[in-house]
Amino acid sequence: MKKLFFECNRDQRSALEGLAYRIADTAYMRERFGNDEPELKQNEKTISGLFDELDRLGVPFWVQNSVICFSENWRKYIQFGIFEPMKEKNIIL
Repeated sequence: MKKLFFECNRDQRSALEGLAYRIADTAYMRERFGNDEPELKQNEKTISGLFDELDRLGVPFWVQNSVICFSENWRKYIQFGIFEPMKEKNIIL
């Protein structure tokens, strides 16, 4: 079976790092303050914009989803960042 592999350029990396940060930040705010936190609306708009940018930059959905899945656990995101965990999934940032 063929393994998926993706190597990012600088713009793709920057957008994926932004997505990871916003996803982790949203998860943290929801856990700490609940779904009524006003800043969540702004995060949703920013994340939506990042999805548009990632699509424009040609970042595959499986890469976007990998970053999202890892970053939803904000504790792991803070502890490990996204570079090593993504490398394990053959995503080179």
